[in-house]
Amino acid sequence: MAKKPRRERDDEDRPESFWKGLARDALVAGLIVTVFLGALYLYAGVWPPLVVVESSSMQHGSEASSLGVIDTGDMVFQQAASTRSSIITYIEGRATGYATYGDYGDVIIFRRAGTPTPIIHRAIMYITLHANGTADVPDILLLPRAEWVAQNATGTTQVPMYLKSLTIRHMGFEHNINMTFAFGAYPVGPRTGFVTMGDNNSFRQCRTQRDDCRDGYDPISTMPRLEDVQGRARGEIPWLGLVKLTLQPTDTCCAKGWGDPEAPKNSWDSLLITLIFLVALPFILEFAARGWTKFVSPHLPEIHWPWRKSKAPLDDQADPEGPPDWEDQEP
Repeated sequence: MAKKPRRERDDEDRPESFWKGLARDALVAGLIVTVFLGALYLYAGVWPPLVVVESSSMQHGSEASSLGVIDTGDMVFQQAASTRSSIITYIEGRATGYATYGDYGDVIIFRRAGTPTPIIHRAIMYITLHANGTADVPDILLLPRAEWVAQNATGTTQVPMYLKSLTIRHMGFEHNINMTFAFGAYPVGPRTGFVTMGDNNSFRQCRTQRDDCRDGYDPISTMPRLEDVQGRARGEIPWLGLVKLTLQPTDTCCAKGWGDPEAPKNSWDSLLITLIFLVALPFILEFAARGWTKFVSPHLPEIHWPWRKSKAPLDDQADPEGPPDWEDQEP
């Protein structure tokens, strides 16, 4: 039976080789993605490890975004914070110099009853709220006495127990707000948890009353407990979350589509530049590789690696005596 020409055999084998190669590439890509997501989960200890910031409550300003600050459209890494010691409050951070995202203390992601979307705000203090509307704030003793004023039922006190209000001086990311936290208006205890605040909320609401501001922080009556905390913010990817908000708008951003003014204009500009760069990157790498091969590589000295055996010339590998002369051998 006559054999098929080699070209016809290659044509028959090619579809099978193509699908095998495609399956192999898909398997490798899937393995890489699985390892990457697994590593993220091991680091974060919570799923999803990334959250998109949907509002401007943590911005340091109302018009422009900044690197190192949490702005609308940023993607924030979160890490599990299941113990009290894993979260450093503003008061603790101010006492030790520990700061994240442009101010003292940790920024936490937590859930609040009646709000399906997680909230990302700064943890200011950890308190125990009593049923009579007073609170214990023992950590305030970490700050110098001149930086706070506490009031209990009888007046000013230096004992941070059963307080009706607490004033902390030089708060805010500009350190120019004297903020008073009132506990007596919220008889919802006993309850232990975090008093939280959005950096931009205090900046806006205390703009005209910085010497004695009584707004800007989250309601004490809905303060998150430790079990309500989903994680603490650990790093960010700036402005890329605007892609998600453009495709899936929320009540706080991007209902008007690309360029929505609810997000800073420079974030939209940076996102456009990033997308253009990502599209052009494969072509840039291709031209760079060709340029390296054509202009740079030929002029580089040859490196003789000690673990590589040099190949001898083919003439040297041949038998110098040539093939045996079978005719001269006796039977």
